[in-house]
Amino acid sequence: MRKKILVIAPHADDEVLGCGGFLLHERDKGSEIHIVVGTIGGIDVRQNFADRLNEFVSVNKVLGSTGYYMFQGKDAILDTVPSMEIITKLDSYIDKIRPDIILVNYSSHHQDHKKLYDCAMASLRLREGYSPELVCLYEYPFIGGNSDYINGGRMYHDISNIIKDKIELFELYKSQIRIKPSPLNSNGVTSLAQIRGLEFGVEYAEMFYVIKAKI
Repeated sequence: MRKKILVIAPHADDEVLGCGGFLLHERDKGSEIHIVVGTIGGIDVRQNFADRLNEFVSVNKVLGSTGYYMFQGKDAILDTVPSMEIITKLDSYIDKIRPDIILVNYSSHHQDHKKLYDCAMASLRLREGYSPELVCLYEYPFIGGNSDYINGGRMYHDISNIIKDKIELFELYKSQIRIKPSPLNSNGVTSLAQIRGLEFGVEYAEMFYVIKAKI
């Protein structure tokens, strides 16, 4: 049976950074992929709405996914949106899609990430007649060593055979590429994947924090 996957991301590019390799593999398996982005566009010149939306559309074309965005122009100020407004929107996506797998951003230190993480956790409360098979948090390159408090185990996904495709997918977000020491570039994507691969015993991997899983 075709799996339904829902990715909840603060910004258009977080989904690729955190689980792009996994999504590429699921695309090849024929899974139905949905990506919900908290906000597209903002006051920064690198957050032009039209440009960012075109990038998001391009990524969805490659993944064969359906993309949605909740708010326009709220980059870096998503925390000013009432939680109920965000949770209500997330509820509508979850109730409509009823995904088998839900992937949510780890909180990190970014205010938009914190806000969307908190709202997603509220929206993932138990529902009548429905419960996803797997709920995981995906990484963001800036989380550093501040993830130790997360309860639950780590899950790794081997992306050794698709690392180049993940980098190419991220590079469709041209406006979001940064120079070193920022990790938002091909070197940063590769380096984090190497570290996770070393932990798991493969060349490259993505790492997830398991919130709940049916076995």
